Amino acid sequence: MLRNQALKQILADTRQHWDHDGTAPTVRQNFLKILACGTLALGAEIYSSETERLLVPHTCKSRVCPSCGYRATALWQAELDDSLPDICYVGINFTIPSFFRPLLQRNRDLLNDLPAVGASVIRRWAESKYGAGVFLIVVQQTFGGLLNFNPHLHMLVSAGGLHESEGRWLPRLHFKEPGHERELMEMWRLALSSYLWAALRMRAVMSNLDTESLTKALRLNTSESGSSMLAR
Repeated sequence: MLRNQALKQILADTRQHWDHDGTAPTVRQNFLKILACGTLALGAEIYSSETERLLVPHTCKSRVCPSCGYRATALWQAELDDSLPDICYVGINFTIPSFFRPLLQRNRDLLNDLPAVGASVIRRWAESKYGAGVFLIVVQQTFGGLLNFNPHLHMLVSAGGLHESEGRWLPRLHFKEPGHERELMEMWRLALSSYLWAALRMRAVMSNLDTESLTKALRLNTSESGSSMLAR
């Protein structure tokens, strides 16, 4: 509710900048809904007893509203959780060197391949270490908490895996075993480096640097990429 009030105040203070025909109709409509959210402008429900009376204003039901959209998000999360296998998971994050962020921001089409690159690293590691296949979901986030361009991968990975040749489920693959996190980080560095090298050779990268300078920078900065893990 506090977030909703803060957004309302921002929209009210900046209304002259968006409440006009130059703003996209859907955006303008949702902003107006948020301003009216929880007010009598949208009507209200009255609950009363012999001793008390409660007036509850209607909410806007907009998905972009911090209050109304929260329920939709919670329901979506519950549905997603129900659809996942009832097993343990590990959260793994792959980060990208800060040097490459402007490069990826200018060549945003390269971002489309990063989830597949990250997933291949996890799958190859599990296969080589345990001979097992894993279940995983990759979500790419392109902005950090300060809304700065900071592409990275969030991966939800099954803590166990299917040993296909033996037809059995391995309950733990020990992603957090000493040394295993470093192995994953090094594999991610190599995979990211190989992908960018391939893009560079195919002339699929636009940069202010010449090819020689970009090649040298690629060698120097690849080692900055890393990973982190969080058990779930």
